[in-house]
Amino acid sequence: MQPFDISLPGKKLGHVINKRIGIRRPAKFLFFKYKNKERIIAYTVIVEGSGGKNEFMVFKTQKKGAWLKGARKNGENISVENERMVSSALKNAIDEFERKQGGKAYQELF
Repeated sequence: MQPFDISLPGKKLGHVINKRIGIRRPAKFLFFKYKNKERIIAYTVIVEGSGGKNEFMVFKTQKKGAWLKGARKNGENISVENERMVSSALKNAIDEFERKQGGKAYQELF
């Protein structure tokens, strides 16, 4: 599957350039470490807008196809509300594109 473009609200354009599958990091609680066996899909998206280019990473579970809370912008967790709206728009646009693609959507991008 090739990298693809998605349109976002506010006259922004997103380029999904990478799709990787991996295992979620272990969770720590006091002295205990819980190993997670759940596989996740990480999407790397470059968003171009009037303010310049930003790199977002959004995460989805592979088995259920549910989006995980939060996202990362330029390597940092998102904390501003308007950026949360952008990440939710990214998630909706990726879901819509994958529904159109069918079974090919779950292949990795190269």
